[in-house]
Amino acid sequence: MKYLNRFYQTAFLIVLFAAFFLPPLKMQAAAPEVQDGGIGNTTNHAQLISVNQKKVNEIIYPLLSTPAIKKQGTSLTIKVDTHGKSPSNWKVSLKSLEQSPVQKEYSLPVTSSRQTSSYWKKDGTIYDVTVGIPSNVPEQLYDLAISYTANGTATSDTQAHAVKVVNDFKKDFSFIHLTDIHVASPRNLVKPEYSKEAGYWNPDPGQRWLYLQKTIKEINLQKPDFVVLSGDLVFGQMNPGEYKYEYEEVYKMLKKLSVPVYLVPGNHDGYAQDLTLTDGLKYWNDYFGPHYFSFDYGPYAHFVGLNTFDWDKIDRSGNGTVSVPTWGGQVRDEQLQWMKDDLAKNAASAPAGQLSAVLAHNNPLHQDRDIWPADDPEVQTYWKEYDRQHNPQTPANLALGEKLGLKYDQLWHGENAQQVIDTMKQYNVTLGLHGHTHKDQIDNRNGLLFATTTSIELTGDPWIGYRTFHMNNGALDSSYIYEGTDRSLPVYQEGNTAAGVMSFQADFSAPNDGTAADQTATVTNRLNRPITVSVPFYMKSGVYKTTAGTLNQIDEKDGKQEMEVKLTIPSNSSQSVTVSPS
Repeated sequence: MKYLNRFYQTAFLIVLFAAFFLPPLKMQAAAPEVQDGGIGNTTNHAQLISVNQKKVNEIIYPLLSTPAIKKQGTSLTIKVDTHGKSPSNWKVSLKSLEQSPVQKEYSLPVTSSRQTSSYWKKDGTIYDVTVGIPSNVPEQLYDLAISYTANGTATSDTQAHAVKVVNDFKKDFSFIHLTDIHVASPRNLVKPEYSKEAGYWNPDPGQRWLYLQKTIKEINLQKPDFVVLSGDLVFGQMNPGEYKYEYEEVYKMLKKLSVPVYLVPGNHDGYAQDLTLTDGLKYWNDYFGPHYFSFDYGPYAHFVGLNTFDWDKIDRSGNGTVSVPTWGGQVRDEQLQWMKDDLAKNAASAPAGQLSAVLAHNNPLHQDRDIWPADDPEVQTYWKEYDRQHNPQTPANLALGEKLGLKYDQLWHGENAQQVIDTMKQYNVTLGLHGHTHKDQIDNRNGLLFATTTSIELTGDPWIGYRTFHMNNGALDSSYIYEGTDRSLPVYQEGNTAAGVMSFQADFSAPNDGTAADQTATVTNRLNRPITVSVPFYMKSGVYKTTAGTLNQIDEKDGKQEMEVKLTIPSNSSQSVTVSPS
C-alpha cells in the first residue's frame, strides 16, 4: 500500500531518527554516489552489503521463487537458458542448503534433454533437461546445481532453494501466507519504539530487519509444506538506486527460510523511477524470474500466482522521485489469457477435492471504482475520462489519479478485476490470497474465500502477522483466523511489536551446529492456542532418542547428524525436549 500521505508526514522524522540513533558508518575512500532527488542515501547501504546481482542465469525453472516439490522416485524437468549455445554432457545434483551444518550432495541421473521454449523468458535458448529423483534422497529442501559443456566451454549454475523432495504428498497439508514484508521500508521507523525490531540498515546482519528474521524463525519452526508471499518484498521508493541493495537484501533474507516459498510482485517491487536505468520488474526478473506462474502440490493443490502491478513501464514510473502516481492493481489481457489457459488445462485433469487458489498482491474485490465516493465531482471527472480510453495515464487523468489516490488510496486501479473474479468462478477456484492494504480482512463471496492478510512491515493492522492454512480431510479448516472474524497469527506476543517478544520460539542449551552429543531445546508457546512445531537438531553422528515428541533422523555426513523432533505445545506454555544417544 502506498501510504504516501503518511510517508511525507514522517520522512523528516525518519531522517532525523536515522541521523541520531542509527550506528555511524565509515565512509569509503571512493567518491560517494550522487543522490537523485529521493531521500535515500545509497552510499551507506553500499558499505553494509555487497551486491551480486542477477540470481537467475542459466536455470530458469525451478527457482527460489518458483520451486519444484517432487516425490522421491519421480522425474523433474529443469528449464535451462544456454544463451544461444548447443549443450552436452549434462550433470545435475541437489545440494544441502548453505546454512545447514550437514552438507550433502545427491547426483540426479539425466534421462533426456531437448530444445524448447519458455512462456516468460522470450529471448533465451531454452532446453528442457529431465532428471530422476532417486528414492534415497531424504525429504528436504535443496539447492539445485547444473553443469554442461557448450562450444568447448564448461558452464555451471546453482539456484538456491529450488527443489523440495518429499516422501509423499499429503492430503492434509499446510501452507503459510505472508505479504508486504517491505525490506528497507522507512515506514518501519514511524514509531521510534519499533527501531530495534526494524533493524533499519543495521551494520550487524543478525539485527537487520529483525521483524522479518523473527517471522522466518517462526515459519521454519512450523515447517509448513510451502509458503506463499504476495508481494511488496522491498520498498523501492527512497530513490532509484535503492533497488539494487533492497533486492539483494530480501534475497538473502528469503534464503533463511528452510521451506519452499512462492513469490509474486507487488507495486513496491515494480516501480520504474528512472525510465532508462531503474525498473523494479527487471530486477524481479534478475532475482526471482517470472512475474506470474502456477504450481502444484501433488494432486492436492493448484496455485496460480499473478502479477497485479501489470502496467507499462511509463505507467509505473515516478520519474526519479519518491512520488509514484500509479500504485494500484491491474492485470492486462495477455496475463489474463494466460491465467484462463492455465486454469483450463488444470481443470481438464484435476482430481476431485483439489484446492485451487490464486495468489496476487491486489484483491480484485477492492476496486477503486467502488471505493472512491461517486458523489465527489473529481471522481466523476476521473472515471468519465478513464472510460473514454480505459487508460489512467492520459494527460487529463495522470495528476488527478494521483491526487485521488492520496485522498482515497489506490487498490485495484486498472483493468480486468471482474474478469479475474469471473475466471476464478469459472474454473472453481475457491481461495484468493492477497495483501497491499496492510490490514486483515476476510471476504466470502458465493463459496469463494478472499483472504487479505496484514503486513509483516511494522505498519500492520491490527498487528504484524501471517496466516496459517491447514487442509483437513480435503477442506480448509478455520485455523487461518487466529481470533475474531479475520485476524491473522501475530508475529509478536499479543501483537506487541515494541516489546519484541516472539509468539513462539525454540531456545537451545548448546550451539545447534553438529558438535554436541546431547542437546536440549525449550519451546515456548505464547499463543492462545496450541502449536505444532518441528524443532531441528544438529548433533554428532549417532543413533538418538528423544524425551518428547517424534524423532526423525534425516541425514548424516562428516560426523554430523541432522534430525528433527515434531511435537505439539499447548497454549501459553513451555516444554523442554532432550535429544541424546540411545
